[in-house]
Amino acid sequence: QKMRAYRTLSLLTLLFVLAIVPVAVAAQEPAAVELQPPASVPGAGETFTTDVTVSNAADLLGFQFDANFDPARLAIEKIDLGPLLSSTGRSPQPLGPDMTNAGSGRVVYGGFTLGTPEQPGASGDGVLAIITWKVVQPGEFEASLSRVQLAGAGGRALPGSDTPAPVTPQVAAQATVTAPPVQPSPTATASATAVSEPTEATGIPTWAIIGLVAVIVVVIAL
Repeated sequence: QKMRAYRTLSLLTLLFVLAIVPVAVAAQEPAAVELQPPASVPGAGETFTTDVTVSNAADLLGFQFDANFDPARLAIEKIDLGPLLSSTGRSPQPLGPDMTNAGSGRVVYGGFTLGTPEQPGASGDGVLAIITWKVVQPGEFEASLSRVQLAGAGGRALPGSDTPAPVTPQVAAQATVTAPPVQPSPTATASATAVSEPTEATGIPTWAIIGLVAVIVVVIAL
């Protein structure tokens, strides 16, 4: 009878472990998107660039963000795709920039990639976009990103970061909250981003605890 109880316990424990492992694997740290500040801001009429970077990306196929700034001090000349999206051999395609609201201090930009199902998306850290600014009035660099969206296979929304706080030369704005749904822009109708809100697994779920209790009860009964 003891041998039988031991075998039953081993089997139930194995089933319990197999049920827990996928939950632990599914918990993915969110990526962080940042607008990197320049070392300095040049004089009026001159241009400079800043990078929009991402860290901890996983199978990234597309992105979109709003660049927010004071139009009395800065203007966006252009935005180019960075090298990260094409790092796995996929073909990068820009979305925008949409300059419709540039006069009020907001420009929308994004990008996505084309490739075969066998080609994975970009992972790790890298540059998503390069923004070229023109100085209207010299001063401290103040700009921010908002409505940041990261998309994976099938347009699946990836854990990402929205960065509404201003960026200064001392501190790059960063947050780790779930990004809101993308609002389609006139020039970004082919956006590869998704509007579903990603969820993250945290800790051991209630059903797993109940399962463990059930294992104990069965062993005691035997």
